[in-house]
Amino acid sequence: MSEKRVVLTGMGTVNPMGMNVADTWKKVLAGESGIGPITHFDASNIATKIAGEIKDFDYKQYYTDEQLKSAKRADLFVHYGVAGMKEAVESSGLDIKKNPDKIGISFGSGIGGLQVNYDNSVALATKGPRRVSPFYIPMSIGNIAAGYISMLYGFRGPNLSTQTACATSNHAIAIAMMLIKAGMAEVMFAGGSEGTVGELAMAGFSNMRAISTRNDDPKTASRPYDKDRDGFVMSEGSSVLVLEDYEHAKARGANIICEIASAGMSGDAFDFVAPDPEGGGALLSMEMALTQAGLKCEDIDYINMHGTSTPVGDIAESKAVYKLLKGKQDNINVGSTKSMHGHLLGATAGLEAIICAMAIKEGKIPANINIENLDPEIPLTCINTEIVEKEVKVAMSNSFGFGGHNSTLILKKI
Repeated sequence: MSEKRVVLTGMGTVNPMGMNVADTWKKVLAGESGIGPITHFDASNIATKIAGEIKDFDYKQYYTDEQLKSAKRADLFVHYGVAGMKEAVESSGLDIKKNPDKIGISFGSGIGGLQVNYDNSVALATKGPRRVSPFYIPMSIGNIAAGYISMLYGFRGPNLSTQTACATSNHAIAIAMMLIKAGMAEVMFAGGSEGTVGELAMAGFSNMRAISTRNDDPKTASRPYDKDRDGFVMSEGSSVLVLEDYEHAKARGANIICEIASAGMSGDAFDFVAPDPEGGGALLSMEMALTQAGLKCEDIDYINMHGTSTPVGDIAESKAVYKLLKGKQDNINVGSTKSMHGHLLGATAGLEAIICAMAIKEGKIPANINIENLDPEIPLTCINTEIVEKEVKVAMSNSFGFGGHNSTLILKKI
């Protein structure tokens, strides 16, 4: 019996660049940044005053009147997840009611309901325990987006959540793929969401000097591989991918975008937040993904790197990719689209998987913007600063999280 193949049949997103996949991809091809001054709260007392915000988001439009009562008790990261889910379902053309027992969800959040934690902590400290919301716990836990979405749509297949910091969505997609290959589901909705552009998260990341303070020029603040990069830029939003058994997708006449070929995972076993400076764990993850897919490094056309725009992280990953390629850089392009959309934490990997899928579909590799002076410590010569039009048969997408969580996906043209 041959191994099941898993394909991508739908996608959905809300992020600082667009409220759907089409608008996001249009901005990516235009090289437009979604970063700007913070408007969600008064950031005057925080060193970092910029972020990738979603503007004018009205969560009510994504729910029926009947659903709104429960939706009012959900945190912003849940609403972002529901918004991305709506587009993913519509684009897939899937009839969920036909066999809900074989449809599941694997969906995570790097931080979850941080704003709910903050609001209720303030209420407890200033007004006492009786002012803590009775809905505080279910509103804040990171798995509730997966649970709530499954209730809205009636999924009764596997229902789980991942939380591996910035690797969250990749791990969610990888697990969804494995569940389908194991025959435990025919369709899985996978990805992640994050709603952490708030005072507490921004203060925390700012005080640890992880995020950029290029407040006077927000659109150039996220600058992976540039010599003058000074940290990542916090963003928010969601990404949802519809993974499906290939035979199931063919039988229903689905629009197949590409194949989810394999995944790789590893741990750095090095530091709470800093990566292995030589990229050892990242290399293991990429090598595993290639082995699982039955591919070689020279088969890769495009790598969407983790590339957060941090001084240490960009160099470590670049070293790992250089070792993976064994010096063969002539027929590959690599880069980080975080230069445009910033870092959506637990939702980032899903968004970048969507971008990889679009690169395969349209034969266009996104440019890297904001590289004014390539860091001489970056060993790669294949970082493109203009769009490259070529057939993309194989794309690799990396995401690495605090705690040494490394993840890699490989997507293939079908």
